[in-house]
Amino acid sequence: MATFKFILSKLDYQKRKKSPESLLMLRYTHKKKATHFSTHKNIDEKYWDERTQMVKRSYPGSDRFNIYIKGIRQKVEDIVNGMLIDGNDPTTDYVKSVYNADKNGTEKKKQYTFFEYAEKYLENGKNRLTASTIKSYRTALHKLEDYQDYSRSKLDWMNIDIDFYYDFMDFYTGIEGLTNNGFGKIIKNLKAILNSATEDGYNTFTGYQHKNFKTVREDVNNIYLSEEEISKLLKLDLSSDKTMERTRDLFVFGCYTGLRFSDFSQVKQEHIVGDILRIKTIKTSEWVNIPILPAVREIMDKYKDNPNNLPKSVSNQTMNRNLKDLGEMAKINDKILKIRNKGKERIEDNLLKYQMICTHTARRSFATNMFKRGVPTRVIMNITGHRTEKAFNTYIKISQDENAELLKEYFSKSA
Repeated sequence: MATFKFILSKLDYQKRKKSPESLLMLRYTHKKKATHFSTHKNIDEKYWDERTQMVKRSYPGSDRFNIYIKGIRQKVEDIVNGMLIDGNDPTTDYVKSVYNADKNGTEKKKQYTFFEYAEKYLENGKNRLTASTIKSYRTALHKLEDYQDYSRSKLDWMNIDIDFYYDFMDFYTGIEGLTNNGFGKIIKNLKAILNSATEDGYNTFTGYQHKNFKTVREDVNNIYLSEEEISKLLKLDLSSDKTMERTRDLFVFGCYTGLRFSDFSQVKQEHIVGDILRIKTIKTSEWVNIPILPAVREIMDKYKDNPNNLPKSVSNQTMNRNLKDLGEMAKINDKILKIRNKGKERIEDNLLKYQMICTHTARRSFATNMFKRGVPTRVIMNITGHRTEKAFNTYIKISQDENAELLKEYFSKSA
């Protein structure tokens, strides 16, 4: 009698590493002889239900996994049943040969190394990923290649596990001296590539799904500009330097719309409908409707002869450089203690506030100043495009003193 059963079998490298994972195989037994068919899938035994012969619901992607292995079993069963119908004896050797012949008869799926698949992932993502996102992935891959050179080991599917995670963290924050947040961004991009490769069937090694193989993000004390400080920028006489003037005006536009640089540098006439700026953001591809506030209207009136009623954009790098000069000119020079972490090391830098101004300061300034004005969080989020309050709250940069003042104002109004 023919029987079918999935079993877990540890490979040699899994035994050496004492890995909790095993290769899942289908065992076909007939007349006391057995043969095995590989599913090419590895799984931690805690996720395998021996009784139901299925992956447990607690396993991420269990539905897809179970459909996949059911397909393998069905294929072998079809071969056996077909032979029985024809009156042939479905010996283990013969069934295995028919299975392999069918498998080899179809077009063999190309195999990729990790870095080869990463290139494929980015190539396929050109139509859905922004240029800045692709650049972020490129940066991550370059750092992984640097780690590969440092560790003198080839980085591929089977060794991207929790041991790699901690070793790469030591390399990135200790050897390279970079921040934990930078490490977290690379891990986030790495996991996106690995998840895609696993779903596509190119990666069967799931060591990266360890609970501690996670992105890290630490809140850093980035700045915002108060409305008083923005007013200082607006009062600067920049008539003799049109580039600096355009930089200032674009930045203020961002401070009162909450748009990212990639969006406010590409506003077009058709985005402006009456007193509303309606634009599809580049990063999230979401439509946002932003009221044209008085400060924005003044800038648009100033540049009414331009096609989009805004100053001609400058590059992000030029704008970041100019903003620091503008901040110094406006005497935005509060002392700021900037704190970052590199691994377990705490890094403190004493800076003047103008040294920390960049294009993204505009977006943080919008969110914080609207919050200080008492605009409901959900209303601000609808404009900034934040999906969760957790993400939104990273943009609120009020100090402890400002927070206390806001609480006092709240109680004085409600008294």
